[in-house]
Amino acid sequence: MVLAQPAYHHVAASTAEKPTPNLWQMAWDWFFEHVIRPLLHPIGSALAHSQGVGTWVGLTLIALALAGLAFVIFRLVLAFVRPRRGPLQPADAGLRGLAEERTSVEWLALAREAAARGDYARAIAALFAGALAALDERAVVAFDPARTPGEYRRLVRRSREAASAAFDDLCERFVRAAYAEAPPGRADFEAAERAFARFEPLVT
Repeated sequence: MVLAQPAYHHVAASTAEKPTPNLWQMAWDWFFEHVIRPLLHPIGSALAHSQGVGTWVGLTLIALALAGLAFVIFRLVLAFVRPRRGPLQPADAGLRGLAEERTSVEWLALAREAAARGDYARAIAALFAGALAALDERAVVAFDPARTPGEYRRLVRRSREAASAAFDDLCERFVRAAYAEAPPGRADFEAAERAFARFEPLVT
């Protein structure tokens, strides 16, 4: 047979290098060497010198240790991947009601009522909703609750460039009221109301 010939008895050594481990592999190798191996070493030594019941006790300890380790890893991963919420997300500020069917006049009245109660985050959100209603009523930009403020800004800039500066100002104040760490105050609402007053006549 061809493979039985002497020329095929020795396999040539490969010059290909091993692939460089990625960051996750390096982290896992370090974790195994410095955490898992020291943790299991005493248990393994005990098992090597034990018989019968001691073996089962050791296996139980190993299972408990691995379960605890898995729980710790799970919590660490969860802490890194879980999205961080600011102290004033839209759900907290009552902004989910932006999709309610109201006219721009009704939203403005709602904004002033909320401001009178001291709920400035909701008041600024109502002003922003009033601006979106005005755009929809005048067939400039159709209302779409899936759009972000940034998308609305680009659409307004293309459709009503004259109104874009005031709308940008209102959008920025809305986003700041919804996501900033510090809650908005009376001055923030008044500035947003002035931006709305500049914007609204320019979308007719």
